[in-house]
Amino acid sequence: MPQVEIDEADLLRYKRQEGLLATALKNPSARKKLAEAVKVVSPEDPLAKEADVVDPAEKRFSDMEKALADERAAREADKAERERNEKLGSLQAQQEKGFQALRDQKWTPEGIEKVKKVMEEKGILDVEIAANWVESQTPPQNPITPAGSGAWSFVDTIPDGDSDIKKLIESKGEDNNVIHKMSSDALMEIRGVSRR
Repeated sequence: MPQVEIDEADLLRYKRQEGLLATALKNPSARKKLAEAVKVVSPEDPLAKEADVVDPAEKRFSDMEKALADERAAREADKAERERNEKLGSLQAQQEKGFQALRDQKWTPEGIEKVKKVMEEKGILDVEIAANWVESQTPPQNPITPAGSGAWSFVDTIPDGDSDIKKLIESKGEDNNVIHKMSSDALMEIRGVSRR
């Protein structure tokens, strides 16, 4: 083999590189990194195949780390779900309380349905706010006024043959004799018995 001449500086540099390479190949962590570097520049080199070899201890550690991360994520998701359900339950209880307050204020079922529809369409969570909005959008009813002039007089409008009703109105329902007579007459009329 022909001999190649190199100067002393190149020889020292080659020896230093060879020493570094030998030291790196003896250290498992450095050898792994060196194998990864060789795989990038020369994938067919036998050392490049070592880049894909997984250290069993490292694999166990990474598997355990992944399992812990998965468990932590599951716990956090469970906690978030519980908090969401608690908030949703609290909101539903608050809304049910609001709807009960509307029922107590004599709101009709149709009116309460309007409030629910407004809450859904407008994204309102508070029943009272939605109810106030519904009330503001509903015009007030016109008051009922009597058709005639003056006060109503029920006694004057009763025909003469109904003196029992006049007596009942005059006594304000306190005359037991009239009540008894009227109830007996009504029962006989229902039964088909005519008075004599």
